[in-house]
Amino acid sequence: MSDQEPNRSEKRLQDIERRIAKMQGDRDDAAKPSRAALPVGMGAILSRVATELVAGVMVGAFMGWVLDRWLGTSPLFLVLMFFLGASAGMLNVWRMMSGRGMATGYFDEHRQDAGADKQERDGE
Repeated sequence: MSDQEPNRSEKRLQDIERRIAKMQGDRDDAAKPSRAALPVGMGAILSRVATELVAGVMVGAFMGWVLDRWLGTSPLFLVLMFFLGASAGMLNVWRMMSGRGMATGYFDEHRQDAGADKQERDGE
């Protein structure tokens, strides 16, 4: 009976190791990104970029058209506000991609949290 006991435990240990290796392989396969698919969240980022650019141009052009109609000028404000709206859209995309968002301290490169400096000044 003592001869069977080590043989059983070895088989059981080998079975456990085989199952662990299979589970790790399955987990690694699931973690690999598909070559055809975009990374998670990339579709949302691309749609936001497109929305920011289109909205900036459309709002600027509409405001220019309204000003032209109101003041009786031909395409002066339409062209001016078109480019201003396009610039605003590009600025919003840049702020989104650089991680600045709408946080205060727009040009402060090292600020992590808007309230962190206030706490340091107050001595907390």
